[in-house]
Amino acid sequence: MLRLLRKKKIAKKIYYGLAVIIIPAFVIWGSASVIRQKQDPHAAGIIFGQTVSFDDYRDALRSWKIQMKIQFGEKADQLASSFFNPNQAAWDRLILLHEARKRRIKIKDEEVVTTLTQMPFLQKNGHFDPQMYDLFSKYSIGEPARSFEEQLRENLSMAKVYDQVTERVSVSEDEIKKEYIKANEQTRVKYVFFAPGAEKDKVTTTEDEAKAYFEKTKEKFKVPPQINATYIALELKEEASEQEKSAASDQMKRALSLAKQRGLGKAASELKMEAKETGLFGLEDPVPTLGWMPQLAIMLFDLSSGDLSKVVELKRGYYIFRIKEKRDAYVPDYKEAKDKVKEALVLEKAKDLSRQKAEDFLAKAKAPGASFEQAAQLGNLEIKETPLFSREAYIPEIGMAQELKDIAFKLERDQVADNVMTLDQGSYVLKSLETVPFDQDKFKKEKDEFSKQLLEQKRNKIFNDFFSDLKKKANLVDYVGDSPAN
Repeated sequence: MLRLLRKKKIAKKIYYGLAVIIIPAFVIWGSASVIRQKQDPHAAGIIFGQTVSFDDYRDALRSWKIQMKIQFGEKADQLASSFFNPNQAAWDRLILLHEARKRRIKIKDEEVVTTLTQMPFLQKNGHFDPQMYDLFSKYSIGEPARSFEEQLRENLSMAKVYDQVTERVSVSEDEIKKEYIKANEQTRVKYVFFAPGAEKDKVTTTEDEAKAYFEKTKEKFKVPPQINATYIALELKEEASEQEKSAASDQMKRALSLAKQRGLGKAASELKMEAKETGLFGLEDPVPTLGWMPQLAIMLFDLSSGDLSKVVELKRGYYIFRIKEKRDAYVPDYKEAKDKVKEALVLEKAKDLSRQKAEDFLAKAKAPGASFEQAAQLGNLEIKETPLFSREAYIPEIGMAQELKDIAFKLERDQVADNVMTLDQGSYVLKSLETVPFDQDKFKKEKDEFSKQLLEQKRNKIFNDFFSDLKKKANLVDYVGDSPAN
């Protein structure tokens, strides 16, 4: 431990969140462009035109893993191996540390001591406990105290980069009130919905129309990048015990070791497991046979063709994937896209018909002496009502529909919107029921906390933009990729 820490007695009870020492998530889990080359066997890669040694890379990777342990405890290894890319996290850390050095940021021993001794999990009866720190460094993170303190020094230097980039960010009184109103003012409307689906049977198309439509809208039918993966699984019952889970995890680790030596197919055969195939799917698609798993899809898409994943723990059990095939995005020819083209053309024509019906209804509803309700009744149309919703809320049966919400909040009570609102799902004609203003007394009580949150959002946005630009400037060349070193 720092000599100063050995001498200094901390008697003041201070509880600071882990955010004091942990760089925001977008830094820890940022995405760096990975160029897998093996040009220099003695280097991990290049950033800002400078070679990064394997030692520096491993230090950054180890530091990230320790921060994961501090933040997520026992789940850290599972999260790191299943859903995050430690390689990218290590490079993000190195890029930000490079920026800290460029800015000549220095962290004094006193700053490290203060931050260390204020960590809540190292406190006992309101005081820093050296014995707890010793146990923490030996058994919780398996890192010598001196090494952890240097990592902490680096964390603080990165935090100062964040502070410098965002120090001039502020929120005005008008901005606070405006954003609070946006978040807390509510409205509700009644509406008549015109669904394109109801018009499809009335639509006809010709082959020539479909071909002409395809020529105009080819990009609309572009097939996104896709992958096909083979996998083996050891699935468990929902009520499986921790002992059963541990045994399954160990078995799959052995399977992974065997797969690395002999291939996934042979490993499956020797272990009498069935090797299955997902079939082609895109990043935003459900993983075939497994369902909607965005984090799993992201992890699989980050692998190269032929790569093996680590053992992945999902709700159903443990899995190992191998990327069998990767396809780049492409624009299909008309013959391949024909069915989708005709379907899209029919839907577009149906949308035009439903919008025209909505326009006709709106004209009747706003005609002199008529009303929204009378027009709906005469047309045998159903009127629906929304519950109260805010500008950021999900509206049942409609969705987020930001454009619709923007119109709804501009309407006076009982006013019918001047224009038809057309969304992907169809067309709407709106009539305001009521708008409930924000609570002034509640605003006074919540203002301070709300302004802090708003300021933090603005700072994060500014820093996120800065860091994205910084990573582009770093021009990362990664020799490590998904090698076992990770």
